[in-house]
Formats: sequence, C-alpha cells, structure tokens
Amino acid sequence: MEVRFTNIGIDNDSFTIIEKEMNGIITNQYEKIENLFLLYNNVDNIEINYQKLERSDIKDYKKKISIIKKRINPKDYHLTCYEILLREIQRKELKLKDTNKKIIDSLKIVGMNQSFQDRQIYTLSNKEKKYLQLSISLILNPEVIIVEDAFEYLDMKNEKKLFLLLQRIKDQYNKTIVFVSNRTERIYQYTNYVTIFVANKILLKGKTSEIFKQVDILKENKIEVPEIVEFTYKAIQNKKVKIDYHKDIRDIIKDIYKHV
Repeated sequence: MEVRFTNIGIDNDSFTIIEKEMNGIITNQYEKIENLFLLYNNVDNIEINYQKLERSDIKDYKKKISIIKKRINPKDYHLTCYEILLREIQRKELKLKDTNKKIIDSLKIVGMNQSFQDRQIYTLSNKEKKYLQLSISLILNPEVIIVEDAFEYLDMKNEKKLFLLLQRIKDQYNKTIVFVSNRTERIYQYTNYVTIFVANKILLKGKTSEIFKQVDILKENKIEVPEIVEFTYKAIQNKKVKIDYHKDIRDIIKDIYKHV
C-alpha cells in the first residue's frame, strides 16, 4: 500500500510513504504523525495507491495501519504476553478460527517461543518488550507498521537485531515500515526514504541517501547531522577528497583508498 498525504495543513505540502520499503519520518511531534495516519482530523487528504480515500473506506484503511508506541503502557505490565495479545484480538473484534494459534504464530514470527506466553510483561527485557509490541501489531496483519522511537532503550547489538527482524518481516510478509524518530543517526542508517518535519513544515523529503547529502540545509535548520555524514562532509569540504556518502564506515575507507 502506497500512502500519499496531500493538503494536510503543513504548508499545503504532501509526502508519500513508499510501499514495501523502510521509510523514516524525522520529528518530535509523534502525536501529530499518529493523528495524521489515523485520520483523526479530516479525510480529504489521503490517497491509497493513487486512489483517493473515501469516507466509507476509513474503517478498512485503519485496519491496514498499525502503530507501535514508544513503550508499553506500564499499567499493562502485570499482564502475560498471552493476555495482552488476547486482549488485542478481543478489542479489534477479530473473528478467528483458532485464537490460540493466532497468538502463538504472532509470537513465533518475532522469535518468541511458547515459553513467553505465560511471562508477565514486567519480567521481559527491553528487547523482549519491543518484540512483544511488534507481535501485537501483527495481530491485524497490517500493511503499514509505524514504529515510534524503535530503538529506544536498546544497546547497539539489540538495535541491530531489531532492525534485521523488521527487515525480514518487511521482505517476507510484504510490509511497509515507517520509523518515526528525532534520532537522525538511526533514520539515516535504517531507512531508504525520509521526510523531515521542522515545526509545521516539511523541510526535506526523498531518498535518504540524497536527503542527508544536503548537510548545509540540515545544519541551518538545526537538524542533527549523523556522525558518518559529518565525517564525509568535512572530508569533501576541507580536504577536497572525492568520496561519496555511505552508511558503512568500511565503504568510506574504500573510497579514501581509491581516491586519496
């Protein structure tokens, strides 16, 4: 599903979520993005695969969108993994042939075996809580999964594991992933397309690799420049080195050996 928002009260601008890709939105206004995706305001602003969404289609559209919040509500920590998944099924009024199998399968997809079913949420590690949130989001089999601050509370090792899991889910199940964060370092590393919001305006949008080459614009608007981008920028500006922007430092080293 390719989702395109137009005339959204952001300087009458628009942005597109690219289907079956890793998308990034850089902002600290998470609630505004959530409201936009779930159409809490008007519905005259969205196209699905280039077809305008009509009011009669809203319910079906919302079933295709899943939003993973920054953290699980602490009020739910006493629940088991099974109980919170069951609650989601009941809340969404899903008609399933085998509810137990659906829960087991949703946990299995994210690498959580049956031993997790009876684990209370407060006993889970930060990584396991993230995986559980992803499992909950998959209950509805959404087409678009929006993740707020996906890598919050994770160390580098588990951050990479979560990204690889999301990448596998995207590829294997044809999902569209959207990271919403103000952590530019992670958006640069893990996305293919990005939209950058500043206040109530879209500053930049397009391929991540191209957007982050515009270092001067990012700095002028006080957008944090990823370290690896800053390194390349300074090498080009100060040393006149002919190297390209990369996401992996090893690729930059290869460029330096080639051109220096």
